[in-house]
Amino acid sequence: MKRVLVAFVVVCATYAATFRLELAGRPAFFWAFGIPHVLLAAFALRTFAQNGTLAARITPRWGDITLGALPGVALLGASWVARSVLVPTGTPRQAWLLHIYLVLGDPETLQHSVFLTSALVVIVIAEELVWRGLVLDELSGRFGPRRGFVLAAALYALAALPTVYSLRDPVAGPNPLLVIAAFGCGLVWTFLAGRCERLSPSIVAHLVFTYFSAVQFRWPV
Repeated sequence: MKRVLVAFVVVCATYAATFRLELAGRPAFFWAFGIPHVLLAAFALRTFAQNGTLAARITPRWGDITLGALPGVALLGASWVARSVLVPTGTPRQAWLLHIYLVLGDPETLQHSVFLTSALVVIVIAEELVWRGLVLDELSGRFGPRRGFVLAAALYALAALPTVYSLRDPVAGPNPLLVIAAFGCGLVWTFLAGRCERLSPSIVAHLVFTYFSAVQFRWPV
């Protein structure tokens, strides 16, 4: 459980340090958010190698792209439905989305920057290695697969809790969107990783959802 605690504390501190408007739209955000995740991912890979599970966890199989892309697209659709409920058009709560978009930066810049796109891919892969690999393994071994799935998704969401304050709006108040999204998506990605017993499907699903949410299909604000 020490590995789970370390991962949670490091990621929670990373959210607190990086999801601030001071870093909005800057490459420094991706560096500051990405480096701790890459270090944790390297630790996860080392753990897999020691346990003899490295090849099984990271080796893709035929059909993994489709297996991951379909849930990724479904999550995109679900996120639009959820946003229409949580941040109705014309309400002060739309500012919650605006704060998130500001931190991520201009979608045109993201789309046309090789560095930023590569950073996004690396961060997603690192998150999957940590949360759907290292953390899920530890929790499933301790509490069983079903409870482990839910606990892993819950911890993934709770790690984003600092953004409730850092991305708050003076009128709309504390911003719960990233925490809610992390829990909902985390349940799907954790289920994929747990059932498939490898990470490529959840990586694809995570990439599809994150890239298109950040670059292509932003909610109008």
